Amino acid sequence: MEELIGLTCPDRAQELSERLFTRFGSLGEAVSARSAARIELLDGSIQVEQTFLSFRRAMTQMLRAPLMQRPILSNDQSLLDYLRAQMAYDPIERFRVLFLNAGNELIADEVMGVGTVSAVQAWPREILKRCLDLEATAILLVHNHPSGCSRPSLADRDLTERIAKAASSLSVIVHDHLVVARKGTTSFRMAGYL
Repeated sequence: MEELIGLTCPDRAQELSERLFTRFGSLGEAVSARSAARIELLDGSIQVEQTFLSFRRAMTQMLRAPLMQRPILSNDQSLLDYLRAQMAYDPIERFRVLFLNAGNELIADEVMGVGTVSAVQAWPREILKRCLDLEATAILLVHNHPSGCSRPSLADRDLTERIAKAASSLSVIVHDHLVVARKGTTSFRMAGYL
């Protein structure tokens, strides 16, 4: 973290790095934190904040590139790395859908719901409307748990069941639902929920 901060603020890199590490605990959490929280700890340094934002965008592009070149499987390590970087340290729950074509290649990756620290809602109708718009034949559902525990809740399982039932009526396959957290990832398919 100190080297990253040192790119734009070398004189205070150690001090600011220690502040961020004390507050967030890791580089991953600091990069995924809300901008306002980081800026406050950085004494309002917009330049350092821009460095963090650029670092996150570059990291996302590097992790996403391999996903664009081949079929996506929910147990693929490059997919899990990408999702972990995108969501594991997010302070609020987000519900993301990966829309796939008949060859299971990525058409789009979209956040379809933004929630709170402990809940998120997504609407099957909106997800399926987007499937039709994109001509997607399969989807991979993903959401994060800021608590760090990837165990699906009863509400998570109910929502997945409703989405899968609606998708089935339109011949859209729900390949899996992944819950991403700092302490790991849970696959609904592997756990027997889907």
